Amino acid sequence: MNKYYLIVILAIATTLQMWGQTQQQDKENLKKTVSLPEVVVTKNKRKIKNDTISSTLKTDVPLIEIPQNIISISSSLLKEQGAFVLRDAARNASGVYFGLNNDVFDGAGNLYLRGFTQNGIFRNGLPSGDFRGSQDDEAIIDRIEFIKGPAGFLGSTGEAGGKINIVTKTPGNSKILNATITGGSYNFYRASIDLGSGIKEKGFSYRFNTAYNYQQYFVDIMESRKYIIAPVVQYNFTKHTSILAEYILNNQTAISGSTFTKFFPVDKILTDDRRANYLADSGLPNSTSKSQNARVVFKHEFNDNWKITHQSSYSKTPAETWSFLSEETYNAVGFDENGKTNRLAWKSFNDNKTLSTQFFVNGKFHTGKKIKHHILVGTEYAISKDSTYQTFGLKSFPFDVNNLQYGLDRKELLDQEAFLDYKSNNNFLALYFYNNVKIGKRLSVDFGGRYTHNQNETIFDTDATKFDQDAFTPRAGITYLIDKNTAVFALYDESFVPRSGQDKQGTPFKPIRGQDKELGVKKNWFDGLLSTSVTAFHISRNNMVTQDPADPLFNKQLGQVVSKGVEIDILGNITKNIAVSANYAYTKATITKDTDPTIVGQLSSFSPKELINSWVSYSFPTNTIRGLSISLGHTSIIKRATNTVGAFIPDYTKFDGSISYTKGKITTRLLLDNLTNKRYILTGDIYEGNVYYTEGTPFNFKISLSVKL
Repeated sequence: MNKYYLIVILAIATTLQMWGQTQQQDKENLKKTVSLPEVVVTKNKRKIKNDTISSTLKTDVPLIEIPQNIISISSSLLKEQGAFVLRDAARNASGVYFGLNNDVFDGAGNLYLRGFTQNGIFRNGLPSGDFRGSQDDEAIIDRIEFIKGPAGFLGSTGEAGGKINIVTKTPGNSKILNATITGGSYNFYRASIDLGSGIKEKGFSYRFNTAYNYQQYFVDIMESRKYIIAPVVQYNFTKHTSILAEYILNNQTAISGSTFTKFFPVDKILTDDRRANYLADSGLPNSTSKSQNARVVFKHEFNDNWKITHQSSYSKTPAETWSFLSEETYNAVGFDENGKTNRLAWKSFNDNKTLSTQFFVNGKFHTGKKIKHHILVGTEYAISKDSTYQTFGLKSFPFDVNNLQYGLDRKELLDQEAFLDYKSNNNFLALYFYNNVKIGKRLSVDFGGRYTHNQNETIFDTDATKFDQDAFTPRAGITYLIDKNTAVFALYDESFVPRSGQDKQGTPFKPIRGQDKELGVKKNWFDGLLSTSVTAFHISRNNMVTQDPADPLFNKQLGQVVSKGVEIDILGNITKNIAVSANYAYTKATITKDTDPTIVGQLSSFSPKELINSWVSYSFPTNTIRGLSISLGHTSIIKRATNTVGAFIPDYTKFDGSISYTKGKITTRLLLDNLTNKRYILTGDIYEGNVYYTEGTPFNFKISLSVKL
């Protein structure tokens, strides 16, 4: 670990500790003059963070004692921000970035954590099964957990940067009935219902969520609609034994096209008509995505110290998207010097089927009076099948950027020929053991590992390749509690990603291995209402596959990317009237080994070097305007590298806000996005002097009315 990071961590830890002691003294002095201030704070209804991690992370260790940066945000914060999908929620955790997206169904596709792209989207601790990325909607989300680092206790396959775990809504401690309607810019309409019973010590309980969403876009002739149905039933045999069954349907349709990306020379980006959509036409067939997921969970507590859990899920996520590509490049639609091009209709069908099952045991016991063990032992088996089938049109159609005309004949667009046929079948079996040992009141040692056996078969057209790969990924960490609210930690953790293919000599590629080293400090303030964390990390990603310089037709396994940086996260309530979600990430992901020596030392593509988010809410005191609150937030993205060495996507800063008013059981909320109406690139890439990009939405608003019965 770089000495600089160590110095930073120690300095921050010391500063926070001293400030914490000062704050504690001030609080004690305040108690002498003010009656019961603590009671008022803890009754705050606008709590935006979770005090503990969910049971779906499989570990019972208190969050402050886990040697890892884990951010858990509540559904109430998502509502306040108008974060209807996972991409919108990313602003609440440091260093989370969604890169180049291809269509409206991409969801959490091209997710980057700590400089590395991820396939680590989990739902309730199980693989989500959608290789396009999670498309989960706010209607079914109870909380979102951002886990930095490999975290083999959740899943070993995946990049070293981290994972995201989406926890869905299940029956709670009391009855619930909420209904919300929302309308806004670009003909946005949404209605949702959340209905549920309280959990009974013995008998049935349920939760039912449904939502309908319709919207047009700021670009021409493009609209989408979706509906969500999510019933959950739980039966408690006793208060210690239960079984739960859940089903989620997320059905989406895009009309006249599925994407509005653009392709221009660097000097012409963001200069065209903002509303222009070069990849759509009313003659295109509808694009569809139908995601279905079913889950069954059985839990039994033997006593207060031992319990077992078994859960299985099956997901199916077919999606068919229609768009256009350029006849000249078979890529994004670009134009010649006269603003003209020829377009071909293009269809892509993607499908994933995943069956995953897990069985694990949690236990707590003592060895001696001062040593306490939290152990996790488990096994996991998963089968997934991915397929991609692409076709493009046999006939091209002229298109003029200076005279946009739509209305092609659908029959002509349907005349297609095959372009790509890809299938991948993947099976893995994993066994794992972890032990968190609490020594006395201050020291915790976390260690264990995960063994994974992976089988893969990949088929391109008629060519098939198979491989088996095994990996053991160890983990070791240490946490020291300076006091009950302050902890410093160090962690070493490994990950692996299976890799298909072989080099020119026929030697199969080894799996990609990642090593994560980090130091950090965590602090809880104001009786746990506010949490802060500072983490410095160093991650190496080895066995990268690059082009063989001796024969460009083949690849060679040599490359390495090293990512290092610092993360700062602040989440919770500062006072009973002020809540904050703010974070900063400095990430430098550098190519350290490659067959092309000219790119060694260059930044790895897409991940921002700096990412800054904030969201501050103020609730007016009850003696002024009771029930009124205002929020203001921002996002700044700085220095996004691309596939062109030394070329970066332009930086941007965007401001958002909301105003809400609650009276009794009714809440009205106004959501404001892109307050300055800034024109910016949301995601993109640069190659050969051209930029392939998706533009961010102009200023827009949404207003909602919620009723809690």
